[in-house]
Amino acid sequence: MRLETNWARLKAHRGRLNNQDVQGLSAILFRDCENWLEEKLDRREDAALVIEVLGFLAQCGSTEATAILLRQLESGEEALQAAAAEALKLCPPILAKEALAEVMLRQSRSAVKAGEVLLSYGADGADELWRLWFADNSRTSLKAQVLQLLAETLDSRTEQLAYLGFLSGEDELKRAALKSADKLETGHLWGNVALCLSHPDWRIRAGAVRLLRKWGEAKAKPYLVMMGADPDPWVEDERLKAIAEMERVV
Repeated sequence: MRLETNWARLKAHRGRLNNQDVQGLSAILFRDCENWLEEKLDRREDAALVIEVLGFLAQCGSTEATAILLRQLESGEEALQAAAAEALKLCPPILAKEALAEVMLRQSRSAVKAGEVLLSYGADGADELWRLWFADNSRTSLKAQVLQLLAETLDSRTEQLAYLGFLSGEDELKRAALKSADKLETGHLWGNVALCLSHPDWRIRAGAVRLLRKWGEAKAKPYLVMMGADPDPWVEDERLKAIAEMERVV
C-alpha cells in the first residue's frame, strides 16, 4: 500500500519535478523495489515512468534495475526498447557494457540500440566496440555497425578498421568503410577507395567516386580515367566531374 501511495504521488507531481528531484525520490522511495516496478511493467502500468525510475536506480548502481532495463531493451515493443536504451545511458558502464556487447553479438533487433548505448559511454563504450570487431563470432553485419558507430565519434581507431573493411571480401563492410572514411574527412585511404572503382556493385562505385571527388585527391585521377565510362549515369557524371576538378587543381 505504501509503495502504491508513493507511486501515485510521484506520478501526480512528475511534471513539476526536475530530473535531479526524481532521481533523489527514486533512490529514497523505490530502492530495492525493482521487482515491484518490473511487475508494473509487465502489466503495462505507467511504463514510461517506470522505465525512467529504473534508469535513475541504475544510475545509482542498482544491478537489478540494470538487468530489467536490458530485458526491456530486447522486448518486442519498439517504444519500450527506445525508452530502455535512453535509461541505460544513465547506467555506469561497468554494469551494462558486457551485456550490451552480447546483445550486439547476437545481432538481435536491439543490436543497433545497444550500440548507441555503448557509444554514449565514451571511451569505455568505444573500447568495448573495438573488442567486438575482433570477437571470434563477430558477424559481418556487426563489424559494419561497429565501424560506423566508431566513425560517429571520430575515434582514432576507425581508420584502421576502415582499412580492414576495404580489404575484406564483404560488400557490406566495403560500404561501411566508405561511409566511415567520409566521416573521418581524411584522404589517407584514397588508394583503398580507388580500388573500389571497379567493383560490380554500382553503389560501391558511386561511393568511391563521390569520396575521391570530395577529397580532390589528384593521385586518384588515373584510376578514374582507367575505369572508363560507367554504365550508371549518375556514377559516370560524378566520375567526369571528379576528373575535371582534379585537372584544374593540377
